[in-house]
Amino acid sequence: RLILKRFEKEVDFLDDTQFTINEEKHEIPLTDVSDLTQVKLDVDQRELYLADDKGFIYYYDVQQLDKPRLIQKIKAVPTGVDITSFEFLTGGISILVGRSDGQIDQWFPVRDKDNNYTLHNVRSFDAQSSPIIAIAPEQARKGFLTLDKTGHLGIYHTTAHRTLLVEPYVDSEAVIGLSPRANGLISMTDNGDVKLLDIHNEHPDISWHSLWEKVWYESRDKPEYIWQSSSASNDFEPKFSLTPLTFGTIKAAFYAMLVAVPLAIMGAIFTAYFMSPRMRSFVKPTIEIMEALPTVILGFLAGLWLAPLVEDHLPGVFTLLFMLPVMIILTAWGWTKLPKAWRERIPDGWEPAVLIPIVLLVGYVSMATSGAIELWLFDGNMPQFLNDVGINYDQRNSLVVGLVMGFAVIPTIFSITEDAIFGVPKHLTIGSLALGATPWQTMTRVVLLTASPGIFSAVMIGLGRAVGETMIVLMATGNTPIMDFNIFEGFRALSANIAVEMPEAEVASSHYRVLFLAALVLFLATFVLNTVAEIVRQRLRNKYSSL
Repeated sequence: RLILKRFEKEVDFLDDTQFTINEEKHEIPLTDVSDLTQVKLDVDQRELYLADDKGFIYYYDVQQLDKPRLIQKIKAVPTGVDITSFEFLTGGISILVGRSDGQIDQWFPVRDKDNNYTLHNVRSFDAQSSPIIAIAPEQARKGFLTLDKTGHLGIYHTTAHRTLLVEPYVDSEAVIGLSPRANGLISMTDNGDVKLLDIHNEHPDISWHSLWEKVWYESRDKPEYIWQSSSASNDFEPKFSLTPLTFGTIKAAFYAMLVAVPLAIMGAIFTAYFMSPRMRSFVKPTIEIMEALPTVILGFLAGLWLAPLVEDHLPGVFTLLFMLPVMIILTAWGWTKLPKAWRERIPDGWEPAVLIPIVLLVGYVSMATSGAIELWLFDGNMPQFLNDVGINYDQRNSLVVGLVMGFAVIPTIFSITEDAIFGVPKHLTIGSLALGATPWQTMTRVVLLTASPGIFSAVMIGLGRAVGETMIVLMATGNTPIMDFNIFEGFRALSANIAVEMPEAEVASSHYRVLFLAALVLFLATFVLNTVAEIVRQRLRNKYSSL
């Protein structure tokens, strides 16, 4: 027979007098159940687990005590193997099943798309070979200790999927108890011998698996990359995956370079080679002084001004991004068709001045027609339209970060590239022109090849700055550590994560050390990028130095 009794009580807050106000008693009918060997009720009194001598686990929902419901009956061990121990992991979500062949399995309920829960064997530990007779879960971490029939002690951690220790401990069967801090174990054997073991087991939750691979966390429906370092619950399962943070760093750098590289390099080419000296003396310092803008100001403007502006005028932003290059090309083509007398009125090298009103006009028209385009194509709300078709839209997203961080990186790439092109020896360009090459042919086949080491260095330095940027990605992304390359969603970068969480991290904790590891990963990334850049630069320099 299986009988459940539930008591409810009240405690007088003045004198701690206790009053029993309700008592329930119900018997759960057991049909098609063999001899029960294990019974476990979770701490919230919602789930009941039974195990029988044939290796079956019975999973009951007992939230309504008068209407217990059998959710699942599952064969937990192979034929010929018995369940020898049965214990909840801290938190009461996972069940640890010790088997007669020495293996320990972790099971917990997983919710499917229909909101139904079923038990799944998530991970197993097979370092021991004798029947597991005792399991002692830690009270503050997702670790546990086991004792098998031959007296071997095993120390494990579930989230990290680590087997930390398996070694002989006692000579016979024993019962064990673990201290609340998991730093001491007491055991008593059949003949009454008591043994106290001091345990030093710091940071068992960190492993290559937990940091870089997909982990199946409790209450999740599948293995995932997740960063979630804290919670209000004491039995919280920390999620220290660095993969989404590294992905966010790469995503930020990619969109920033997508904006910065074409504009900076093309601008530097024209400024150094085609622009008049007087106009260059004005344009180059103006762009270089942009680098003096504090990134915290850029991040502030991106989060509070640009992000709402982009959301309100999203069709206009895309119209501007697509129409501006088209209109510049059309303007250049139209310029070539003007009468020669008109074109000669503007001195050589001052042609970019013609584009200033074109750029301003395209920007104004794009923003002015944004509302009409949004009403015509997207039912008046493009962000909502994107959400409806399955493309998530966040106000602080990668598009905003790409625009602002690209603006921050442009001066670095522009300045170095422009100096590299302007520093190409004049006898090379004069000789090329004297041999009949056009200025454009001279630029593409002589100047760019000679300046390629400097251009490559500029791009890599800009990439290094984009990878390490903190304030812009901190203030303009929403800081959501997700693995999605969608340009309309945010991310969390390594640098921003360190800035946000380091002040609140407990010193010397696993969280604290992982943040330092994230900083090391960021350093190694920039170190590798710079090393590769220097190697490539030297090879380009050796190859084209003979020109």
